[in-house]
Amino acid sequence: MLFIKELKKICFSFVYILFVGLLLFSWNENFYGVTSKEIQASNGTDTSITSQITGGSILAKPEQGAENYGSIKKEVPDKIMCGGTDILIIEYLKNSYATYPFNYYKEVILSTQEQKEILSIIEEITGLSEEQIKNLPEDYFPSVNGNIIHMGGDVSQNQDGSFSFQTGNNDILEDEKDYTKHFIAQVSYERFKELMAKAEEIIGSGSNYSMDMLLEYYGQVEMTYDEAMNEYNKTIYDDKVSTAFARLFCDYMTRVLGLYPIFIVAVFWLKDRRNKMNEIINSKKINTVKLITARTLAILTAVMLPVVILSFESLIPLMGYSADIGIAIDIFAFIKYILWWLLPTVMVVTGLGTFLSILTSTPIAILVQFVWWFIDSAITGLSGDTRLYTLMIRHNTLNGAELIQQDFNIICLNRGIMIIVSFILICLSIVIYNKKRGGKLDYGYFMEKHFGIFKNRLLARFQK
Repeated sequence: MLFIKELKKICFSFVYILFVGLLLFSWNENFYGVTSKEIQASNGTDTSITSQITGGSILAKPEQGAENYGSIKKEVPDKIMCGGTDILIIEYLKNSYATYPFNYYKEVILSTQEQKEILSIIEEITGLSEEQIKNLPEDYFPSVNGNIIHMGGDVSQNQDGSFSFQTGNNDILEDEKDYTKHFIAQVSYERFKELMAKAEEIIGSGSNYSMDMLLEYYGQVEMTYDEAMNEYNKTIYDDKVSTAFARLFCDYMTRVLGLYPIFIVAVFWLKDRRNKMNEIINSKKINTVKLITARTLAILTAVMLPVVILSFESLIPLMGYSADIGIAIDIFAFIKYILWWLLPTVMVVTGLGTFLSILTSTPIAILVQFVWWFIDSAITGLSGDTRLYTLMIRHNTLNGAELIQQDFNIICLNRGIMIIVSFILICLSIVIYNKKRGGKLDYGYFMEKHFGIFKNRLLARFQK
């Protein structure tokens, strides 16, 4: 009965309605309709969908002889050196370097001496002089170089408004290759990585020159038919289709669940103090363990219930797709991922909020959780970057099951640690709340116990 009462109080509160609104907004902006559009694209009924797997939908089986099978991440030294050098020259000439500390844009302008150091890096990579670097031929780099587009003479606009690009470097005959006219790295790949590390040290962390960023921007190559079929088979048979969508769903939901539940926790514990419910609770013979356990379970239920309901927007179309195509899906994929991926995050947020709210009787838990959430968001990559103490696991792609598999042990340890920490925090909350109910942790008692001896000595000295 206590659990039901707590759940009702939470679900009919303004702060909970606000939480649900923010959850719906995030879901609508990021995930709503993704599954239906992928299914439509696989049937050829929606050609507006593009993906990094097939150029259409991850559910579409690649056809042999197709012009394009999409792209895949791969570390190709020539492409990475070409892209990294290109962006470094662009930023050097402007003396404007983009960095993203804590995932927020910051422009860095270097001193004259630092610019000279960057110039020496470029000169070593390209083998060119300062004058040549400032006057590069238009086709020195390809027209499309990773995320860089050079709007030169080899870019033409089609009748439908789209653009056609000719990658200049690919059209150069072997006997016409000249590193002074077209980019050819004059250093080894290992030396290039050393020079990029030096550039990042000069510019600052979060720049374009870490290997993670270089791989993200320039580590894309076109897939072969066999590679495309391998990705398709992983989605259909290894992931059983629904697991891929469950991962992406959890990726988007984790950002909300890593922060917003703290407001529910803090508000409801502080509400007792504001409404003078502590006196009523203390006067009743309500077991502390039952009280805190019931409220914690009520908060977890209230937070997770709308998440489970939203997952049906993706699961139901997948069940229909499975029946139409005859491909088996894992109908429990969403609930499994919600429980082992998202629930531990909500548990540790709830545990921390409960502990700090009971301990301090202030909303300090909101500030602490925001700092943790902000730092975790900034240092955790979008996929394949789980550490032991990562609050929010990220996997911002429909494919890439191998990233989860290779990090599976550390992910399990991470989730286990979050659960254990949440239990410890709840247990500490019970101990502290129980002492407060007994009057042993009020400020007057605390001051008298720990500082009373100094007061008595001081009074005795004055009396002498």
